[in-house]
Amino acid sequence: LLNINILNSILLLMILEILLPLATLIILTISSYTDLKTREVPDILSYSLIFIALGLRILFSFIHGKEIIISGLLGLFIGFLIAAAFYYSHQWGGADAKLLMGMGAVIGIPLALNIETLYFFIFLLALLFIGAFYGLIWMAYLAIKNKEKFWKKFKSNIQGYGRIHLAIWIATIFFIILSFKIKTLLFLSIFPILLFYVFVFVSTIEQSFFTKWISVKQLTEGDWLIGDVIVHEKTIMEKKTIELEDLTILQKFYNQGKLKTVKIREGIPFVPSFLIAYIVFLVFIHYRNLFIA
Repeated sequence: LLNINILNSILLLMILEILLPLATLIILTISSYTDLKTREVPDILSYSLIFIALGLRILFSFIHGKEIIISGLLGLFIGFLIAAAFYYSHQWGGADAKLLMGMGAVIGIPLALNIETLYFFIFLLALLFIGAFYGLIWMAYLAIKNKEKFWKKFKSNIQGYGRIHLAIWIATIFFIILSFKIKTLLFLSIFPILLFYVFVFVSTIEQSFFTKWISVKQLTEGDWLIGDVIVHEKTIMEKKTIELEDLTILQKFYNQGKLKTVKIREGIPFVPSFLIAYIVFLVFIHYRNLFIA
């Protein structure tokens, strides 16, 4: 009888380890599709991820102990702190922040100090690296698709950094010459000019494709306001991430006919990075012994 109970407990734990990743993959896939198509992710998807993760953990905690639900709650809390930092520093939108909270609940952070305690942070590192690479690929796609508009603005931005551009090139040539004597300087010599061009590239993409004027009635929670909103020479709102109360204020001025449009910055559809990072994470934990070895 004891062996049967142990076997049932193991089977139930395996079900949890299958159901939770499967539900997560489904939600992230749907969220990625909506983000790519509409640049919006419905809150119901983000909240569903949180509730499903915690719900399954609560269900299985009756069998395998309270550590399962504590792990999910701690992951949710840490995910909230990190998500809030990214959100209020204008790096992520609201949907990305809520999904990260959900991923914290999904992956969890066990109190026992072992490799599983680091799983959520491993996922976060994968998300940041994959997100950066994905972002550059997306920007390159936009640059190629709109090459004439991009190239004109890119050259204009380069000219705007005239003296800085020249100084970096002089330093680069100097270090390249010096690298004939000190070989290790060769990589360092091209790093500053490469970093400069990447910076100008990203700035050009943002200016050309990620900033636009939209009607106040089209604003949604999480949009990034990149300029102060001025009505009759009075600033009614400084640049910030739009929240629900901000929408109410702006809508009031719109209804009064005092404000028609505002300038916002759109980000890339970042949610697919969550899906890719989670798949990479699942592969990592499945073959973790190979990676650790």
